[in-house]
Amino acid sequence: MATLADIKTRIITETNRDDLSDVLAAQLLLHIQRACEFHADERFWFNAIVAPANTVAGVATVAVPAGVRRVDRLTIPGSYIEVREIQLGALQTLTAGVSGLPDRYAYYNDTLKLYPVPDAVYAMEITGLAQIAAPAADGDSSAWTNEAQDLIVARASFTLYRDQFRDTTGAQIAAGAAAEALGRLKRETARRLTTPLRAGRPRRGFNINHG
Repeated sequence: MATLADIKTRIITETNRDDLSDVLAAQLLLHIQRACEFHADERFWFNAIVAPANTVAGVATVAVPAGVRRVDRLTIPGSYIEVREIQLGALQTLTAGVSGLPDRYAYYNDTLKLYPVPDAVYAMEITGLAQIAAPAADGDSSAWTNEAQDLIVARASFTLYRDQFRDTTGAQIAAGAAAEALGRLKRETARRLTTPLRAGRPRRGFNINHG
């Protein structure tokens, strides 16, 4: 498995900047971590997540589980319910004191506020994006250093050329490499997350922009 050290070695080699291994080593790490954060809200097959969460009877909120970066969909599978997201302000205008099976929610500060207030314990499923930490130590290994390695190398190289070296030509080349790597990942994500073919129904493709 590739590690942060492998990412650093590639960037140093491909930019032909040995100073990134010593005097600019801290800058190299910073640009790699910023590259990971820049793409953290992109949907890829490796950061898609389905996490469980349970309601509490009489409690209107559910905490977003640790490790979930973004909530895209909320369902109650046992009741065949998809809970619809609305704005917090809109939810607060609804009739207070109503309890039952939740059918609406609003996201606020890593918390899901439900309406109606749950009248029982309901097993929910949160579909969204996982939080994948940017590597910090040379031995760290994750999807950023493996599946997304080409993307992170290109993005970090681009910002180094643009912000550190003030090299317009290098930045343009790296930007092209980043766009190419992102395109490959999106195509692979579409292939992996396409809805399976069902009898009597047309095949429906996964939309990288909408999920």
